[in-house]
Parts: sequence; structure tokens; C-alpha cells
Amino acid sequence: MVNHFRNNFALVAVASVLLATASQNAFSHTRLTVNSSPESSSAHGTTTTAVNVPHGCGDNPVIGNVIFLPDTDSAIVQTSTDNFANFETPEGATALNYIVNPPFIRLIKSRDVFDHQEFIKDPLGNPIGFWAAGGELPAHNWVGQLPFNITSVAIQPESCASKVVLVPAIANICNITSMAEINSQDPDNPNVDFWTAPDVGSPYDAPSWSYPATYTVERDLENNPLPESCGEGLAVRIIPSAAQLNRDMPVKIDDQQVWPLP
Repeated sequence: MVNHFRNNFALVAVASVLLATASQNAFSHTRLTVNSSPESSSAHGTTTTAVNVPHGCGDNPVIGNVIFLPDTDSAIVQTSTDNFANFETPEGATALNYIVNPPFIRLIKSRDVFDHQEFIKDPLGNPIGFWAAGGELPAHNWVGQLPFNITSVAIQPESCASKVVLVPAIANICNITSMAEINSQDPDNPNVDFWTAPDVGSPYDAPSWSYPATYTVERDLENNPLPESCGEGLAVRIIPSAAQLNRDMPVKIDDQQVWPLP
């Protein structure tokens, strides 16, 4: 299985050589097709969305994808009163100070882009993401969508959060290489595109805040009003930590790491 995965990646990496623009604007970024939902305490409520992949890495097609949501046990929490033009990282704050329950995912079976998908799970075994491989998205003029559901999230009633922005970590893999051949700060790297938060402290950090996708949970102010002391409330951002990125970004099959090459 491991050799098949590697061989498949190697074959499709050279299967398409198409012209791609090196410049990337907001419309060419990797994003979620549905990027917001109202909060919900429903145990069965989910939002259907997809990873929207609009291009490859330079001339190289995308041959694999990794996406995962923040693990609320270790996530970085930031708050803002001006929609993150400025923000703070409250000392000791955890994700569960602002949301009642962590978000999980449910995969929607699809082979439109990739033949194989595997869950990424938190330390308790809950599905928080997935990786996909065994196929390709040509480098230019094609869009790939990887569908999944995000389970409902409720906002802590006593918190001042008017909305909670979850920041997933996403990588579009275009070549199987070692970490020595990956520079996450290079927007023109032909091997991988990272759509992650910047300045987290991992080798997978994107160059700036224009890169990461977001998924926003809006507070239900009618059924879950802000406490009077909160004024207009806070925007809260929840980001995967460096420890989580280092744990969940590498692709493993049968406990063997196949990307980045060890």
C-alpha cells in the first residue's frame, strides 16, 4: 500500500505540464466552498462544504491534499474587537472558553479528484480532518472540490464571542519531497502550497494572513444573547498550534510517513 501510494504520486506528478500563473489573488486561493454557519446546539446539525482547490504549484498538478481543523485541546486562541485588524492572544485562554464543543468532520465519499482518503484524528480518536491522494488536479484551468461535513458548534453562553472563526490547516501537495525541499514561506514553491496560519512556529506556516481559509460560526444573538458586560462582543479566532501541525500535517500509511519524506 505504501509503495502504491508513492508510485501513484510520482506518476501523476509528471502527467501534466500546464502553464500556471505564479501570482495568486483572492479568487485563486484554496478556500472552503461554504465558509460560515450559525451556531447550533443540535447534536445532528452539520454544514456541508468542500475544500476548493483552484490551481497547482506553478507548473505542477496537485497530487494530494491535507486538511484539518484546530484540535481544541492545544489550539491558539486570538480575540479582536475590530475583525482582526488588531488582535490579542489572551494568556491561558482555550478554545473551549468560547465554544461549547469541538468541531468534527464527516467525509462525503467522492472520487472526483482523488481515489483514496483517510481520516486525521485527534488524540481521542475524533475525526478532525483528512488527507486525500491517488489522482491529480491539473495545474491550471481546473478546479477540484473535496466535500465533507463540519458538525455543529455552539458558542459558550457566558463568553463575549459574537463569532468564532475556525482556521483549518490545508496543504496542496504537488511533489513528494523531504522537508529540506519545502519552504513554506515561498509562495512559488513547486512542491506544495500551504494554506495555513502564519507565525505559529511550525515548518508549515504560510507567509501571511492572506493565506489561510476560514470557517466562521456566527452567534445566535436571539437564543444566545451576549452578556450585558460584553458590549458589542469579540471576534474569536481558533488556530491549530505548532504541535498539532507537526503531528497532523505529515501523511502516514500504516504508521509509515510518506509525505514529507522522512
